Amino acid sequence: MSFTIDASSFIAGINNASHGAIEGAVQALGDAGDDLARVAQNIAPIDKGTLRASVKKKFKLMPRKASVDVSFRAVEDGFNYAIWTHEMEYKLGPTSSSAGGIDGYEVGNKYLERPLRGNADKYLRWIAEGTRRGLT
Repeated sequence: MSFTIDASSFIAGINNASHGAIEGAVQALGDAGDDLARVAQNIAPIDKGTLRASVKKKFKLMPRKASVDVSFRAVEDGFNYAIWTHEMEYKLGPTSSSAGGIDGYEVGNKYLERPLRGNADKYLRWIAEGTRRGLT
């Protein structure tokens, strides 16, 4: 006596569910990167607007790994003042001082770090929810 079990549709279903979960997580990761870029851009110091205009978001998708990089680069006379304005303590100029912040964050240094740390739980929740949506 022999039995034959065709599990191909079951395996295909698992593969489709896995693919959907990955797609959902990747979409949510992109949304988190967009949100971080939006907040950071609105709380970066502003003088001429060059720093805020320099925000970049780079999405990387590799097998078994996805990431999003948010960065600023503002060079004047060979000096990348995006690093300096992010890392150093300094007195804001009049334009920065009068600029409003966003989402509870004020204009000033650590304009990438503060919203990343402050929103980390929210971004992780978005990714988890995206993964869950992809499974349904």
